[in-house]
Amino acid sequence: MAGREKRKVDFKSYARTNRKAHTELYDEQDAVFDLEGMPAWEYDDHHTYGHLLMDSVRDVRKYHAKAFRPPAATHCLRFERSFTHGDKHQAEDRKVKLRVTVSQLGLKGPELHKFLLLAGVRYNPSTDELVMSEDRETTSLLNKKRLAETVSELVAEAKKKDDMFADVPLNFHHHKSRPRQKFPVEWLPKQPAAAAGKK
Repeated sequence: MAGREKRKVDFKSYARTNRKAHTELYDEQDAVFDLEGMPAWEYDDHHTYGHLLMDSVRDVRKYHAKAFRPPAATHCLRFERSFTHGDKHQAEDRKVKLRVTVSQLGLKGPELHKFLLLAGVRYNPSTDELVMSEDRETTSLLNKKRLAETVSELVAEAKKKDDMFADVPLNFHHHKSRPRQKFPVEWLPKQPAAAAGKK
């Protein structure tokens, strides 16, 4: 190498001068794996699985310690999915459901009317929610992306001014309100006379 001074190294003398330092280093490394120097087991510590379990508990506590921040008004899409542990080939695992409040999309007047016509039976007028699901893609992420693109296309189509379908009325016949019936009192089991007298 140009500019580098060449000098002869006596490996025997180098080994004699550095033997002590190397011996101390090797002894220190061997002491780490020396089973004879380990303290006796007093059954006062967890095994490996116990430590892994405690680490997972610490992770959960770390996320619980974070303050809850509600989503911003611009984040109106809500996605739901199920997950089956231990089986990666369940068809339900890739299915994603989308919920969006239509009033948060910023559509008004004819645009809202056209959007509700395009949404069809997927719109719930009582909750003002549009609910869609997708499972045609191979992964849940692709299905989620497809749902988001579908909503974007619906909004873009509703804003087109070529034909607003103002003469087509909205029809919510698919949505039927189910009245909640009160539980019949006569169906309740009759209490014994002794128990009724104590009360």
